Amino acid sequence: MNKGKLFIVSGPIGNLDDITIRALKVLRMVDLIVCEDTRVTSKLLNRYRISKRLISYHEGNEKKRRKEILSYLSSGKNIALMSDAGTPCISDPGEKLIDECIKEDIEIKTIPGPSSVISSLVISGIKSTPFLFIGFLPKKEKEREKVVEKYFYLNTTIVFFESPHRLIDTVNLLAKRFPKRKIALIKELTKIHEEVIRGTLKEVADLLKDKNIKGEWTVVLEGGEREEWESDFELLLKLKFTKKDILKFLTNKYRGIRNKVYKRLELKDV
Repeated sequence: MNKGKLFIVSGPIGNLDDITIRALKVLRMVDLIVCEDTRVTSKLLNRYRISKRLISYHEGNEKKRRKEILSYLSSGKNIALMSDAGTPCISDPGEKLIDECIKEDIEIKTIPGPSSVISSLVISGIKSTPFLFIGFLPKKEKEREKVVEKYFYLNTTIVFFESPHRLIDTVNLLAKRFPKRKIALIKELTKIHEEVIRGTLKEVADLLKDKNIKGEWTVVLEGGEREEWESDFELLLKLKFTKKDILKFLTNKYRGIRNKVYKRLELKDV
């Protein structure tokens, strides 16, 4: 028996009109549709009068569902994989399903379409190349600090997702370090209440003080220029110098950087 195919189908990121003709053809052709939330995908299918069996696949049931999905594919059924919005497999369990399909020699087809990451990047007004997408920032403050330390000093635009509960804290954290960098906060793209907030980190941090934050946000942050001492800092780390020796060397070589070096060393396991 021939195995079925897995179609990675990009759906709208908000406005239901933003779906491709090819995506609709595939959704009508497949045997079933795997999606994050069946209620969300049902709205899209009802809009285009498509009647298909839906099964949910998300972080809460991914292990059990993955076996079931692979079984369907092995039996010859064609399946469409969708997320609640945009392109699947970006910061969701779809990545693991793709890995398993590759191992099982199941053919995978991608049906391109909207992406909140790319759409946010181009509307941000911030340099688009190079850029680095890092998904959701960690929930714990110490883990977030480590991610900031690892990526946010690079000379590249950073794109990430943030929840409404942590957005203000994250912006404040970044504003303390990079007050003059440009930032764009994007929410509800392509929907009626689409919102884009642009400015320097300091300006946006001040603006958010009195704002009622709702919904998930995409954040685009301008890249930074590394200071001269930071190259020496990274070299000394690679050479396994102690924190004490790194601090002593850099503060002797460069003026007025003691606090900066100390803060960076706090986040390093040396």
